[in-house]
Amino acid sequence: MKHGIITEINWKYIAAVLANEGDDVQSDFFKSFVAECKTWGTSYEVQTQLASINAKLTKDEKELLGMITYQSDSEV
Repeated sequence: MKHGIITEINWKYIAAVLANEGDDVQSDFFKSFVAECKTWGTSYEVQTQLASINAKLTKDEKELLGMITYQSDSEV
């Protein structure tokens, strides 16, 4: 049992549902993900985890996900 959940989580299904939601739901997900990561203690722990995820992504996946953190000149 992990975090009180007694069945296996079908992450591919959850990802498919999230991918078909609107940007409000999707941004809430990423904001919650980041907020949870920030509870771990240090930025180093979060950076290490994110680097590990990054290493498992393809070049195309990294390129597409890069738009999540893209900043326009007006935001800088």
